[in-house]
Amino acid sequence: MDKIYSSIKRSLNQRRQNVALLSLGLLLLFISAWLVLVYLEYYQDRFYPTTYIDDVNISGLKIDEAKAKVQNNLKNKFDSGSNSLILFYKEDKIEAKLSDLGIKDNLETVLNDNFEETHSKKGFEKIKQLINNHLYPDRNYVQLSYKTEKIQVLIDELKSKIDFAGEKPAITLTNKAITVSPGKTSNELLTDETLQVIHKQILSKNLRDIDKEDLAVEVVVGHQVSALDQLQVEMSKSRAEKMIDKKLTLNYEYQKIELIDKDLINFLALPSGIDQEKLNIFINDLKKQIDRPSSDASLAYDKETLKVTEFTPDKNGLEVDSVALKKIVENFLSAAENNTETDSSFALPMKNTPATTSLEKTNDLGIKEVIGFGESWYDHSIPNRVYNVDIATSHITNQIVKPGEEFSFNKGIGEVSDRTGYRNAYIIEGGQTKLAPGGGVCQVSSTLFRSLLNAGVKITRRLPHAYRVSYYEIGNEPGFDATVYSGETDLRFINDTPAHVLISCQSNSEELYMFCKLYGTSDGRSTEIVNYKKWGATGPLPTVYIPDASLRPGQLKQIDWAAGGIKSEFTNVIRDKNGEIIREDYYKSNYRSWAAKYLRGI
Repeated sequence: MDKIYSSIKRSLNQRRQNVALLSLGLLLLFISAWLVLVYLEYYQDRFYPTTYIDDVNISGLKIDEAKAKVQNNLKNKFDSGSNSLILFYKEDKIEAKLSDLGIKDNLETVLNDNFEETHSKKGFEKIKQLINNHLYPDRNYVQLSYKTEKIQVLIDELKSKIDFAGEKPAITLTNKAITVSPGKTSNELLTDETLQVIHKQILSKNLRDIDKEDLAVEVVVGHQVSALDQLQVEMSKSRAEKMIDKKLTLNYEYQKIELIDKDLINFLALPSGIDQEKLNIFINDLKKQIDRPSSDASLAYDKETLKVTEFTPDKNGLEVDSVALKKIVENFLSAAENNTETDSSFALPMKNTPATTSLEKTNDLGIKEVIGFGESWYDHSIPNRVYNVDIATSHITNQIVKPGEEFSFNKGIGEVSDRTGYRNAYIIEGGQTKLAPGGGVCQVSSTLFRSLLNAGVKITRRLPHAYRVSYYEIGNEPGFDATVYSGETDLRFINDTPAHVLISCQSNSEELYMFCKLYGTSDGRSTEIVNYKKWGATGPLPTVYIPDASLRPGQLKQIDWAAGGIKSEFTNVIRDKNGEIIREDYYKSNYRSWAAKYLRGI
């Protein structure tokens, strides 16, 4: 019985203890909840414990209080109202107050963001945040806010001061002497790169890490053009001197492009290498001049009179091979610079597209290919002379010469007068130069003469001019001209080829250039100009003044131009297809000294 009683007593005591413990636990829980509520109520408008801004403890402070405390700490560190951003390059600089550039601290944003983040949590998350803050203090750092467009304006203002286009180094060739201009170094303020430096040096840093020295920023400046130093000048001069008297010839379709020393020097980059930009410009310009689609031939003529009513030669489509051409020029320049022996004449590298209809298919006269080519230039011609060259070219072109027939230039061109459309330009007549209809016709006869030499046909009549005419020595030595007038002052040849010959000439009044081609059937003959010689050069005769009552006293009017005299000769050797000499045609020219003549008023 006692045991039972004791057991019941122990059970009652245990229950009393459990009730007491439960009551105590509930009391403690209530007290804790109450404390938490009181705690949260206190911090509902204050920063939670262990919150730091730039190492300043703002725990328990309201936003305004925290702002004032942090600002007081930053006061000596940073003041956007008094501090300035300075941009500089060498001696040039520009500055503006940070406040004027929209640069200021983001303290207010940092405070508000932190407060919003920590106080927006609810329930258990908020309690976790409080515990976490005690374990790991909440540290925040002030940076700078800014307006890029305002900083950009400041950069642009400095850019206007320091930007300089510079002067590229250059080489000039005068009388075989090389002069190197070292040029001037260019300046270009690089805006994007400068903004990156400003961002790295100032704007991306925490405010506490920014020193006053950081506010002075050296802008980024590029130099697209660099001046040469003295050593580079000497090196450039030495390279250019190796190009003197060098010539690169590019041949295509009976024509040639000659790059002389001045052109070659232009391709040199200074102080070393090749100027790819200039080389590309040259090649692109050449492509514009030469590249063309293929075109079919057409030839319409009267079978009785052989009068041509339509003629278009077939043309292969041409495309200059830029890569191959660039390689030719680069290799030639390299060989010249290294004093290495190399070829100086090359076929212009082309991609060809054949025409569908060839010239041979258009006729049964044997007119199928070019057998002779000649060209000339007439820079500085007066407008009337240029006009007359076009008229004469249109009259002489598209004439057919039968096998064995002699062709006369004078007969072929017909009457030369104002009635046939010619204008007054200078001609040589009766020992003097004077204005008359047809001045410029000799440009056409001289060009045709060169094509006859090239074709190797039998020239039966050719006369040189009385004195040297500058137009006929552009790209040629003296002696490759043929004067025509009337009667026996003529250019004639016999078609001694196996087929008919078609004369085709074209003039270009813009380029002041013309050419003549002879179309026919080649019998394999070839020609070579040998033993060219010029001698006996003499100066111009004394100036002649002719009294003229139509001019006011003392007034001068030039009517003739001075020219020095010279003699020249050459032989045109014509060989057959086996290389045997068919004929050796000798040509001699004797150009007299000429006096400038003036009319002088009396």
